[in-house]
Amino acid sequence: MSTPTTKNVLVMEFNDAKGKLRSIRVTDPKPDLTAEVVEAAMDVINSLNAFKTISGEGPASIKGAKTVQTVTSNFDIVVN
Repeated sequence: MSTPTTKNVLVMEFNDAKGKLRSIRVTDPKPDLTAEVVEAAMDVINSLNAFKTISGEGPASIKGAKTVQTVTSNFDIVVN
């Protein structure tokens, strides 16, 4: 088996004006991020109407944020 690789992703979740879940993903976020910093960034994104619907409905509401860590290990398979 090969050496495992780890990937970290910050997922910021919003509900648009129609209640549909919208997400922004940031790969390799700083490890020392705080909830306050993430929430402030989400407030800025929301103030820019990033999720405004085609019909002009908006703004979105903040649902939450999380970090997701994925560890991947590949099998060393030789194909003849």
